[in-house]
Amino acid sequence: MDLEKKIGIYYTTLTKSEKKVYQAVLNNPQVILSETIQEVATAYDVSVASIQRFIKKIDYRGFPEFRLAVEEWLHEQDTEPNQHSQSKLQQIVGAYTTTLNLLSQVDIETEMDKLVADMHQTEIIKSLGIGNTALSAEQLTYSMYSEDKFIEVVDSDIKIDYLVNALKPGMLLIIFSVTGSTTTYLKLMQAAKEKQITVYLITMNQDSKLLSLTNHQFILPSTYVHNNRQTVHMVDNRTILYCFAEVISYYYSTSENKH
Repeated sequence: MDLEKKIGIYYTTLTKSEKKVYQAVLNNPQVILSETIQEVATAYDVSVASIQRFIKKIDYRGFPEFRLAVEEWLHEQDTEPNQHSQSKLQQIVGAYTTTLNLLSQVDIETEMDKLVADMHQTEIIKSLGIGNTALSAEQLTYSMYSEDKFIEVVDSDIKIDYLVNALKPGMLLIIFSVTGSTTTYLKLMQAAKEKQITVYLITMNQDSKLLSLTNHQFILPSTYVHNNRQTVHMVDNRTILYCFAEVISYYYSTSENKH
């Protein structure tokens, strides 16, 4: 997997200092190719530890491997159309296109088959999302109407608090959350685990503490745009979650378990 694809997967979880390293790499990648990690840290005005944490976070084994990835990335930029000559519309559409292409490469088959089977076998299903993420939860509900499958939307903190005390065996929870917020979902997922209620977590944060509370998870790539000022601009990741709601619906409608 190349550097940009890895950034798409891990960007949501980067800390402020790690994003500073990534921004420095964008602005001056050539220094990576010719200098030691200590000299790169000086040129980027960051610590060696920050560079090492960034490299580890995006799943490279060390600085030499990261250097090779940067070299390959620069070569691809030389052979492809100049992204920074694109219009703003082309940049943002391209960002979503890239993310959707990354999504198409995520191995979801086994886990999606489990989810679809659970949906067929479960009468009480809750689709959860807060704020704009609630749109993804609602979309899953709307999509499943055509399959004669009713899924209740839980789209506010108050409803989630109530659900904690209303959990019953045999329920199925499907949670849409970009960051996998422990503030919102920790108490609910702990209660669900205690009552052996199946939870599927759909998130973009592979470091979320919530992941330890369920064996069922989908970790999706995030979306960002390199603009003409060589900076990174985050765009709404919930669009990908919204699309994923349709992915679930499609798998359900075409499953072998369909009556």
